[in-house]
Amino acid sequence: MTPNFLVIGAAALIPFFIAYAWFHPKVFGGPTWQKVANLTDAQMANEVKPWQLLLSLLFNFFIAFGLFIVTVHSTHILGLHGGDIESLKASATSVAFLKEHGMNYNTFTHGIGHGLILGFVTFVLPILGYAVIFERKSFKYLLVNGGFWALSMTIMACVISKWGGVPVI
Repeated sequence: MTPNFLVIGAAALIPFFIAYAWFHPKVFGGPTWQKVANLTDAQMANEVKPWQLLLSLLFNFFIAFGLFIVTVHSTHILGLHGGDIESLKASATSVAFLKEHGMNYNTFTHGIGHGLILGFVTFVLPILGYAVIFERKSFKYLLVNGGFWALSMTIMACVISKWGGVPVI
């Protein structure tokens, strides 16, 4: 499979929608998030600039593409051929494998495993954990921000697992 960049781009928008709800003043937004992030009222009064939103979207796209790589396994068969689709099509073994197994695990459930376990537990949690430890952040900071990324990456991986790949065979 090759990446469906339209789906990956759409998945990159998911954290924005999750953030709107997650950081709403009645959930973790407002005083709770402001306190755990050590943000002053003056900092909170500053509006987010367009370049910051675009940079966030770019980062989200990187995350979505990384989730594609770890979630859509049939892509790795193409990788064995150096990304050359014609070479893959010339290989009877690769073609037979993809015909039998190529669409396996393109499910929401598979996305949950990869978004939550591979994405969050093995990447985000350790990186965020370092910030909590060495920047002297509270455990609540880890829960608020970690919960946001766990939910965002899980939903992103579900979407990518289901619709993020374009079959080459």
